[in-house]
Amino acid sequence: MGIVSVPAWAEQTVKLTTLDWCPYTCVTSPDGGFSSVIVREAFKAMGYKAEIEFLPWQRAVATAKESSEVAGYFPEYPAELEGFTLSPSIGTGPLGLILRKGAPVPQPTADALRALKLGVVSGYVNAVPVAAAIAAGLKPEGVADDNTNIRKLAAGRIDAAEIDQYVFAHILKTDPRLADVKNDVVFALPLEDKTLHVAFNQTPYGKKLAAIFAEGLAKVDIKGLQQKYFAMAR
Repeated sequence: MGIVSVPAWAEQTVKLTTLDWCPYTCVTSPDGGFSSVIVREAFKAMGYKAEIEFLPWQRAVATAKESSEVAGYFPEYPAELEGFTLSPSIGTGPLGLILRKGAPVPQPTADALRALKLGVVSGYVNAVPVAAAIAAGLKPEGVADDNTNIRKLAAGRIDAAEIDQYVFAHILKTDPRLADVKNDVVFALPLEDKTLHVAFNQTPYGKKLAAIFAEGLAKVDIKGLQQKYFAMAR
């Protein structure tokens, strides 16, 4: 009679949370979006299977913060985060401003941006020039999502909006609710290529998975995969 043993490298499961933020994390995409691909590949290299739960942003963060079952959330920009430690970069996102077509493009300085009526998504990390403008007195208009800012911009209610270039291209391509304004707004001012990360919580479980993930991530060709994934986005 033979004995079937489970190999030491048998696949284990790790749970993470994210939001629906196509094309980085996309609930409607079979691969889950670019960031999900990178996360899965890194854990796969270490014998783990990543289970990713899509939640509203604030809930995704809260669910991951002190959980003994959820190791963390992604994607997150570089920031000082209470209760979390950031992984090495899982890719980059080109953050900048969209303007109405034909509008003058401002200089990427705090003084120039401070003069704008600027839309941002509440809770998101800003590009360095925008953060500098806010520190210098800019009071941006916060909204719940990028779609709202695109609508406000097209209607002339704001001068510009901060958004990721790939997110902007995806929204205009896939959201029929913006069909009437998609030719009125353009990505006009790149400001910063922000690195993206997994935020692991500081529970023993989160710390263990953070180390495993970092080792697996070093085996993934992130730059090559990103170039291929977004070849048609710019």
